[in-house]
This record gives sequence, structure tokens and C-alpha cells, in this order.
Amino acid sequence: MALISVLGLCTGVFCAYRFLLVLSGPWNLSYTGVFLVLLLFAWGSCCLPLYLREDCTVDLSFISILATILILGPEAAVLIKLVTSPFVVIPSPDGKSREHIFNTAPSKTLFNLGNHSISYAVGGLAYYAVGGRPGDIALPYVLLPAVLFIVVAMIANVVVILLYFMLSQHVKLYPTVFQMFSSLAPSIVLSAPIGYFLAFLLKLDAGPWLAILFMLPLLLARYSFKLYLDSQKHQIHVIQTLAAALEAKDPYTEGHSTRVRRYAVQLAEQMGLSSKRVQKLSTAAVFHDIGKIGIPDSILQKPGALTPEERAVIQTHPAKGVRILENLDGYEAIIPLVLHHHEFYDGRGYPDGTCGEELPIETYILGAADAYDAITSDRPYRRGRTPLQAAAILREEAGKQFHPQVAVTLAELAEDGLLEHSARLDEEQVPC
Repeated sequence: MALISVLGLCTGVFCAYRFLLVLSGPWNLSYTGVFLVLLLFAWGSCCLPLYLREDCTVDLSFISILATILILGPEAAVLIKLVTSPFVVIPSPDGKSREHIFNTAPSKTLFNLGNHSISYAVGGLAYYAVGGRPGDIALPYVLLPAVLFIVVAMIANVVVILLYFMLSQHVKLYPTVFQMFSSLAPSIVLSAPIGYFLAFLLKLDAGPWLAILFMLPLLLARYSFKLYLDSQKHQIHVIQTLAAALEAKDPYTEGHSTRVRRYAVQLAEQMGLSSKRVQKLSTAAVFHDIGKIGIPDSILQKPGALTPEERAVIQTHPAKGVRILENLDGYEAIIPLVLHHHEFYDGRGYPDGTCGEELPIETYILGAADAYDAITSDRPYRRGRTPLQAAAILREEAGKQFHPQVAVTLAELAEDGLLEHSARLDEEQVPC
């Protein structure tokens, strides 16, 4: 962090000096307005991020940065970042507080500033290397310098962040680097044309005024997307409330969904599933037992063995969970996992008796994680088994209740002591 902070500040000072040399030469007054508009746009964009997750935000600042590169050059982009960073005020995910320079660790502020300065400067070198000239935005000649700047700046940014997480949290190079690229690339690629259009408007006689008008539809689009994200968060909170209510009904299942989620994610990553499939599995694990909210307490909390009739009732909870999720937007992908997480590999499970490779492996991962937590958790009628005892059961049931590969992999994780049985598990998120 110290190295990146020092290099970033030195880069910022050097770029500011280079840009001041331009100011000392012939300077059209209209460019002052262009610089101020771009600076205002960059500052406002950083102050209005959208939270995709609590640890992952997107904003519109890259639009102004790219326009700055095309109109005024990479030095101006670094200078704008240097000037605006101390004045950025970011709302918290819940909107109840604000993050600014006075309540943020200086090391974090300097590291982020250094990372952006280095990324823009390295991208700027690539921009100049292929003939990029600030102010010359004629198509198609501007495409190669612009694209090269985007690619090199993004790579530099990802490399710095990845090195930090590799050193501080021992994050693996693979697949984290691809997850970071996949999270950054869509917003950058789709916002790049808007950056060019903003630069094009700023080249016109009334450029600053046209740019201000151009920002209004972008703010409207941001507001609409924020409403969509808020509705998604509201739905998640509704489901999480139902899950909490379910666990409150039975103290022996407290923390069950959290543990199943952790086990399922560890198992899926160990088996090499893609980040998209792991994320889907993670969501399904949180909501896999939501249908039990409709099961009578007398059955859920019964201290002894269930009768055949009671077992038939409790086996309806996957279908009940599906009916709950069908009424909510955005959960279609996890419905098959919720419905079939009690299916056995040999076809003896429920509700449909589906077997073998008829189901995706995520279903068997969720089922195995669910079973592992049930085996190792205390119940009114028995004590929880140890991880080694659970591993022996998994191996014995491989190819029967459990998918063979899933059972063996989960057993190995348990035997190596990598499956922590705790209700207080921190959620791991990919840096974004």
C-alpha cells in the first residue's frame, strides 16, 4: 500500500506539472470550461455510486475520464482524479452514513488514489505510444488509442488490486483475476462509447453547455437503475426475513443456511465451478429451506423420529419454497436447485426421484452441503457427529445418496479440517 501510494502521488505530481506546462502555453478559454465540466462530472459521478453488493460499486466516472483523455490528455485525467478525490463523499450501502476523507483511513485513501493515478498514467503511455493526440477524436483513427488506453488501464488497475489481496488475504491468482475482469469489463466496455460522445460534444462551440444537458439523461438512467437495485435488495430482505423467522422457530437450525452456504461455496470452488455458477449456488443455499416456513412446528420441532405421514408433509417443503420464489423476480435460476436439493444420486430422494446426471452438479453440491450440516449439528434426539465421522458417511454413501465426485471432495475437505462448523461465518466476496 505504501509503495502504490508513493508511486501514485509522484505520478500525480508529474502529470499535474505536465498539464501546467500546457496551461502556460497558448490556451483557448473554452478549454477552461471543458476542464471544469469534466472535473465536475468526475466528482459528481464518484459521489453517486450504485451498490451492486455491499463491497462492490459502479459509477459513471470512467465516462468523464475517457472524455478527458480524448480531449485534454492523460495528464489532465490524472490531475482531475488527484483534485477530486479529497472531496468525494460516498453514501454507505444503507444510506445512513457517509464515507469521506475525514472518516476513512488515510492509507486506504492514498492507496486508491495511487492505484487510479498509476492506472491512468500507464494507460496514457499506451495511448501516446500508438499515436493518440489529445483533441483529435476523428474516427476511426481515435479507436486504437482509446481502446488501448482502456485495456491497459484496466489491466494495471486489476493487477494492483489483485497483488494487494494476494498479499493481505492470500487470495488465489486463479480464478480471482478472471472474476475481477468479468466484473469490471461490462461497465467499462458499455460506458466507453458514452465517453466518446461526451468528448464529441465538448469539441463543439457550445460544448460545456451541451455536455451538461447530456448528463441529465445519464442521471435519469442512474436513478432508474437504482430503483431496480433497491427493489432487488428489498426482495432479498423479504426472503432473508422469512429465513430468519424459520430459524427462530427451531433453535437447533439456527445458522443452518449460513453454514450450508459456506460449505456449498467451498465445495463448488474446490471442484472448479465458474464464479457465475458458484454465485447461483450461494444464493440457492441461503433460500434452500425457505419452504419449511409452511411446515407445522409440531413436525419441525418433533424430538423423535417422524411418522410416514409426517415425513410426507415435511417432504413438501421444496415445492413450497419454489412457490415462494416464483412470486419474486430474479430467482428463476435457483428454483431447480431449491426444488431438487433432496434428490439422491441413485433416485431414492424427493420430490421427483430424479437421479444420476439428470440434475446439474450444483444440485448435488447443495444436497451434500445440507446433509453435512445436518450430520454435524446437534438435534434434540442426538449429538452432532464429528467432521471425520461425517466424512466416513459421505464416502459410504458416494454413488448412493451423494454424487460420487461431490461426496469424495466434501469428505476430503472435512478430513483436512477446512469445513468450519460455526454460526458466525464471515461472508467472502470477490473484490470488485
